[in-house]
Amino acid sequence: MSAQADSRSVRNALTATSVIIPVRDDPRIVACVESVDEDVEIVICLNDASPEVRHSVSALPGKAVVTEIPDANLGAAYNAAIDAATGRYLLFMDSDCVFAPGTIRALATRALTDPVVKGRVQFTSTGSRLSRWIEKSRSFQIADHVNAYSPPLIYDREIVHRIGGYHYSDLIHWEEDREFDFRLQLAGIQVAYLPDAIVRHAPQQGFSDLRSGFRYGLGEGIGQELGLFITPALRWRLANDAGSVLEKARRRGIGPAVYRVAWLTAYHLGTLYHTLADPYRVRTRYPATAARVKVRHGVPGHTTKLNSVHRQALRAAHLRQGRRIEPQRDENRPEYELQEGQ
Repeated sequence: MSAQADSRSVRNALTATSVIIPVRDDPRIVACVESVDEDVEIVICLNDASPEVRHSVSALPGKAVVTEIPDANLGAAYNAAIDAATGRYLLFMDSDCVFAPGTIRALATRALTDPVVKGRVQFTSTGSRLSRWIEKSRSFQIADHVNAYSPPLIYDREIVHRIGGYHYSDLIHWEEDREFDFRLQLAGIQVAYLPDAIVRHAPQQGFSDLRSGFRYGLGEGIGQELGLFITPALRWRLANDAGSVLEKARRRGIGPAVYRVAWLTAYHLGTLYHTLADPYRVRTRYPATAARVKVRHGVPGHTTKLNSVHRQALRAAHLRQGRRIEPQRDENRPEYELQEGQ
C-alpha cells in the first residue's frame, strides 16, 4: 500500500469513527471532549443528567451529537448513543478520562484491520496514600489485562450480527462491557491490544470508587439472573477473592490489597442488594427463558477469560433466549476464529 493510499485509508477511518461518551453528573466531560484531537463525530448520551452537566454539554464548542435517556443506565446509554451515531467504528470513552495525543488516530487506524481494538487506561493519583492505593489496585484489576472493557475500546459495528444481534444489554445497568466481552469470546472474536493508545483516568477518591464497586455488583447480580453471567459456587467465589487479595499484596503491596478487600466487600454488597431489592426494577422485564447459569468454577473479574465449560453453558443460555452465537470463519480475517479449547 502506498503512503498516499495509506494516508487516505486513515482519513477514511477517522471520518467513519464516532466517539461515544455517556455522562450523568461528571463535570469532567468538558476536559474529556476537549482532549479529542481528531475530526471525528462525538456522541454524548445524557443519562439522568444533572443540571450542571446539561449546562456544560450545551456550552461545548463544536457540533457534538447529544442524545438522552431518563435513567442512569450505562448499557442503555451506550445503545442510545450507538443509535444516534453515524460512524461505522464506535469508540467508547468515559467522561472522567482524557485521550492522550494520537490515541484516537491509533485506534481508528487499527480498526481498519481488527474488528475490536482495546487501548490502555492509565490510572492516576492525587499523591495521597489512599489515592495511590486505588491507582495501584485499579491498574492491577483493569489496566493490566486485555479485554473488551471500555475505555478505550473501538469496534466495527458490523460485528453485531455475530454477537447475538445487539450491542449492549439494556437490562445490565453496570458491567455491560463484561457481558459484551463474553459474547465476543463466544463468537470467536479476539480483542487486539494497543498498549500505546492511552487514555488517562482522573484520580479516584475512596468513596466514589467504592460506589463504583457497589454498582458493578448490582450489574453482576442482574447478569447472573439473566443467564448472561456465570453463577459460581460460593466456595469458588471466596477462594477467588482470597487469591485476588493475595496476588494484589504480592504484586502491589499491602495497602492496595487492603483496599481490594474493601472494594470486593462493596461489590458483593451490590450483588446482595440487587438480589434482595431489585432497585432498578428489572426483573419484570426479564425474558421468560432467563435463568441462572450455574457452574462450579466462575470467571475471575479481572481476566474475563471463559473456559470451554463456561462457553458451552453461556451458549446454551443464549440459545434458550433465541440467540445462536458461534465462532464463524471469516475468510478476510481468519485469525479471529478461536478454537473451542482456548
